[in-house]
Amino acid sequence: MGTRAFLFLIFLLFSYDVFACGQCHKPHYAGYGDCAVCHRGEVRSSRENVAHAGLITGKFAGFYTDKKAVSGGDKLAYESACRRCHRIGAEGESAAADLNASAAKNTGEYLDDKIRNVNEYMPDFRFSDEERRKLILYLLNESSKSSKKVSEPYVAYITSSGKGAFEKYCGGCHRMLTRKGGGRGTGSEAVNLSGVTGKYFRSQVLSANEKLRTEKRLAEWIRNPRSIKKNSVMPPVRIDEANISKVIKELKGN
Repeated sequence: MGTRAFLFLIFLLFSYDVFACGQCHKPHYAGYGDCAVCHRGEVRSSRENVAHAGLITGKFAGFYTDKKAVSGGDKLAYESACRRCHRIGAEGESAAADLNASAAKNTGEYLDDKIRNVNEYMPDFRFSDEERRKLILYLLNESSKSSKKVSEPYVAYITSSGKGAFEKYCGGCHRMLTRKGGGRGTGSEAVNLSGVTGKYFRSQVLSANEKLRTEKRLAEWIRNPRSIKKNSVMPPVRIDEANISKVIKELKGN
């Protein structure tokens, strides 16, 4: 084999993915690498059902190139406190699905559906179409960088048994998802308390010095919320000390 023929063969081997995709699609963003960098799929196949398996469509392919949108999704994830239940990147709790794993194995459309049609214990954030797109770009971007072993939830999405102290004293207005106890409460009128004792919980009601991360502070709030927040819409709860301890234990995920 001559030198030219050998070099041409090497070129074909390294360019096969481009040629396979290029049979149907015009190349773009070539400087970022092959098509799979942004779209996943199987770039070496010319069979559509194989090449498009797990495909990230153009609407969500910007997770690698659209830094502004990814940054917007990062901000949304922070403001919405997604990490109080989910792991994203290197941070977050594990009461619900690891979003690194979910974004790594699912399409943008799948993620969009899960955000729009929330399960029983996930708050409905009512994101706009563009907000959901940015959030999904951020999740896809983080999943592409994550090299750590994913942490699957211990318990997730279990219907409330209605038998705990939280259900009795709090569950009429609140609900929450916990790692060990699953779902608790059925209320939707008051704030979702998933991860309330953790560092990722964000409140639009409580200021930084009013956070409920210690058992003492939680007990004060349960007895009489207005001792901490003067104009709290939550009334004092008629509950004894033994049941306050039980509620706190359940709030902490046990």
